[in-house]
Formats: sequence, C-alpha cells, structure tokens
Amino acid sequence: MAVRDINIDNTPLSEKIAHTIRNNIIKGIIKPGERLVEPKLSEMLGISRTPIREALRLLEMEGFIDIIPRRGAVVTTLTRKDIDDIFIIKMKLEPLASRLAVDNLEKSDIDRLKELAAKMEAGSAKGVTQMINWNYDFHNIFIYKCNNDRLIRMLDGLQQQFKRATVYSFTTEGRTKKVNEEHLELIKAFEKKDSDSVEKIVETHVYNGWQFIRVQFEEVLTQI
Repeated sequence: MAVRDINIDNTPLSEKIAHTIRNNIIKGIIKPGERLVEPKLSEMLGISRTPIREALRLLEMEGFIDIIPRRGAVVTTLTRKDIDDIFIIKMKLEPLASRLAVDNLEKSDIDRLKELAAKMEAGSAKGVTQMINWNYDFHNIFIYKCNNDRLIRMLDGLQQQFKRATVYSFTTEGRTKKVNEEHLELIKAFEKKDSDSVEKIVETHVYNGWQFIRVQFEEVLTQI
C-alpha cells in the first residue's frame, strides 16, 4: 500500500485512506487478523496520523476492523459463508420487523425515511461510508419501531458485518439506484399501512441485495 494508490480529488483524505485500506482488505492484500498500526501506516503513506485515525474509525463503523484496547485496529474476517449466513437470517427477521412496525410508525418517522431516501438519491461527497450510514439509519427506523426488543437485539447483532457486506452495493451506481427505488416503494407501502406489501418489499429488497453482493464478492475474489 503506497501513497500513489490514493486518488487526488475532492474526497476527504480520511475517506481516501479508508478506501485504499478497504480495497486491500477485500482483495486479501491485508489479511484477516492483521493489525493496522497507525505509526506504520503514517510512515508508509507519508501523512500524519490524524487522518489515518479518522480512516480507521470509518472502517470500524463499516465492520472491516475492530479497534481493541491495547491492541489497536485488527482486520475482521468476511467469507462467502458469512455473507450467506447474514442474509439468510436478515431476509427472515427484517421483513417481520417491518410488518410489526407498520402501525407504530408516526408521521415524523415517515418524514425521516423520505429525508434519508433523498440524501441517498443525491449521493454524498463523503463517499461510501456516508451512504452506508444513511442506509443503516433508514432500516433502523422501522426495525426499532417493531416494538420487539428480542427481535431488535437479533438484528443489531448482524449490523456490523452487514455494513461490511453493504460496501459492495454503494460502490456500484446501478445497485445504488435500485436500492433507492426499493426504498421509495417501501415508504409508499408504509404510508398506506399495507402490512403485506411492506413485508414483501423488505423481503425482496434484502434478497436483491444479497444476490448482488454475492456476485460482487465473487468478482473481487477473482481479481486477487
């Protein structure tokens, strides 16, 4: 990994660093379990430790690394089986949460869903991490309104690894557009309080994401 790998544009430096490290993790150049040491990264990239520290926080939010006290940043593992296991569970539990949320969503919740959908449609200069976080917030609105604490905890447990898998969606323009279309369709169903449609839309949405991510993951592996 070298400073020449980072493209020069208007993207914040921390996001450029995160992008470089993220790609190297995906391609297997940086291995699962490997430590990312700030001073070493600073020396390799020829930049200060502050943007590197910010980049590592972004990668932690996406689930690519864990920041462990007295050990620092350690790369997590994501396999084909991880992706399948995550989405098999998510495809069953999240539609249920959405159905349970239908009668609990208030106008302010619908307005927030619309706001997030509009932000995702417009895109972000902050890059893929911001898109992932907006998508995370969008789904959490109806998950947390399902009013089932056990179901919420189960879905929370998937979120970090799910964020990592979701990176593949928001680095591809075609899928990003489709995600936005599916989100808008879901908002309309919530407004109509159509529980059957809401559940079906979320199930299809999660399944489409799963299949797309599987293809993208396999394509990355063939490049290694």
